[in-house]
Order: sequence, then structure tokens, then C-alpha cells
Amino acid sequence: MDYSNFSKNVLTWYSLNRRDLPWRYEDNLKKDPYKTWVSEIMLQQTTVTAVIPYYNKFLATWPNVKKLSESPLEDVLDFWSGLGYYNRAKNLHLSSKIINTEYDGVFPEGEEEIRKLPGVGEYTSAAIRAIAFDKSDAAVDSNIERIIARIFCLKDPIVKIKKDIKKYAKKLTPKKNNGDYIQALMDIGSSICLPKNPLCNSCPVIKFCQAEKDSCTETIPQKIKKKNKPIRKGSVYWIISSDEKVLLKRRKNKGLLPGMLEFPSYGWSDNINEEIDKKILSIKNFKKKKGVISHQFSHFKLLLTVYKKKEFNINDINGIWIDKEDLNNLGLPTLMKKVFNHVNN
Repeated sequence: MDYSNFSKNVLTWYSLNRRDLPWRYEDNLKKDPYKTWVSEIMLQQTTVTAVIPYYNKFLATWPNVKKLSESPLEDVLDFWSGLGYYNRAKNLHLSSKIINTEYDGVFPEGEEEIRKLPGVGEYTSAAIRAIAFDKSDAAVDSNIERIIARIFCLKDPIVKIKKDIKKYAKKLTPKKNNGDYIQALMDIGSSICLPKNPLCNSCPVIKFCQAEKDSCTETIPQKIKKKNKPIRKGSVYWIISSDEKVLLKRRKNKGLLPGMLEFPSYGWSDNINEEIDKKILSIKNFKKKKGVISHQFSHFKLLLTVYKKKEFNINDINGIWIDKEDLNNLGLPTLMKKVFNHVNN
């Protein structure tokens, strides 16, 4: 089949149907790779709908690399609360320092330099170079993988044919307007070439789709049955002082929920503050809260039991004591927000 008009059809559709997203550029508007980079990191394993408010607020708080590099890591981590995958925030902050120091605050353009930035893999590098610098890198995310698999009727599971998909993607990648082309494919994948019940009649590249011709769109890509996640159990402690302050601590800057504030918790993670923990674990007469808190991490399911202690002497533990009414204004991770809600319901 002649694929010479494939990208043309994609770009024509995009000019009429593109989503209005805050990180996209209007025609002839100067492109800022910093904004593209921030959006691509945020969009890793997170939906567009969830990212939009965080992206807007992030850019208002840290409008450029210099501002971000000068900010304390804790501020960035607390901002990230609720967005998940907190290593992304750490990588953004560390990368901003690298860019500010090694590249005089100018985001690098070369693939090798971009790939060296923490948290930037092959896809993210290709997307940044294509969107911000109009390079002809073939950026392939999960939406684009599905489109390519159907166009060329690749029937094996995606995980087994990633190299083949990348080869076909390069074959279709245009020399110009590649940034718009990639974003168009993302839009087509998210709104038309859906994992289930794709809207083939609305597809701008249906004439190129071998899976549609062979009536196997619904079975491509082939699914691999997901394994059940292992379950971990732990405990979390809600400790309130006599003047209504709640004990928090900040986790280490590595492992799960790195650098985040938490109500002291144990048994499910090795990320502990030994000085505070020994004192907490020696406290007697905790009251067990009915029910458990369930939370899904990427590789396991967590079940937490809550233990409460009221009218505690604030001088007995040198932790982070916060007024109870101020907890809603803190950058607590989603898991700890669940703890807060569980305790107060």
C-alpha cells in the first residue's frame, strides 16, 4: 500500500479537530520547550483531564527553568500531591538544576542531551524534540502503538512487537510538522482509535488500516491478561496533641511517596524515620479505627489499619505538628488524604 499521504490525512484532520490543550501552540507562536517538557512529564501514566489543572498551576508557580531550579524540592513535591508517581516531580526538579547549571537555563535540543535528563526516556525525548523543535523523531506512546498495530495488522501483543511498531512508525513519520502529526495521532488514539469499540467510520486514516480491511480491529492489539497485584498490609497512626495538632513526618527522598508528608505509617514500606518511629511504636493505648484503607500502587495493593491517640504531649515527639484545620491546605499524597477522610468520617 502507498502510505505517502498518511501523514497528510492526519494533519488535515488535526487542523479541524485538534483538542484545545494548554500546552499546545497556536500557529506561528514561539515554542517553549520548557512547557512541552513539563507537560510530557506530567502526562506520563496520567490522563489529560487530571493533568490540565496541575499544569496550569505549575506554570503559574514556576514559569521557567530558573524559577523551578531555585525552588525547594519539598515545595515541588507538596505541589505534586494527588498527581501520583512522585519521582516525576523529583526528576523535574533535578533536571531543572542540570539545565540551569550546564545549559545556562536553555533547554537542550540534542537527543543525547535530552535523554540524559532524569526521567526522560526514548518516547519523552522524541515527543519534546518533535513538538518543541520540529525534529523528525518517531514518538510512540500507547495510543500511537495501537494505531500502528492496527494500520499494519500486527496481531501479537504490543510488548512483543515494540521494535516492529517503532520501525513502522518511522516509516510514516513526516519530515515537517512532526510535532502536530504526533499530537494528532494522540488525539486520534484517544477519541477514535479506541482500545474497545473504535470509531472507525470517523477515522481519517481508515483507508490505510489493514486491520479494518481484515475485520480484526477489535482483536488488535492482542491483550495480555493482567496478574493480580500482591497485597501488603500496614498500620498508620493518627496522633493528636492536647491543643489539636496532628503529627506528620516527611518521608525520605527515595522509594515510595519520596519526600512527601505522611501520617506515620508502618509495615508496608522501608521508608521510615527511625528516631520518630521508635517513639511512636512505644506509645501505648492506641484506639483502633474500624475498617481499613485500600490504596492501589502500580505494583501492589495496600491495606492500612488506622490507630488513634488523642491528647498526646507534643513535647514527647519531635515531629511535624500541624493544626488539624490546616491539613486540607497541605500537599498530602492521595493515600494520606484517604487516611484523613477515614479518621474524620
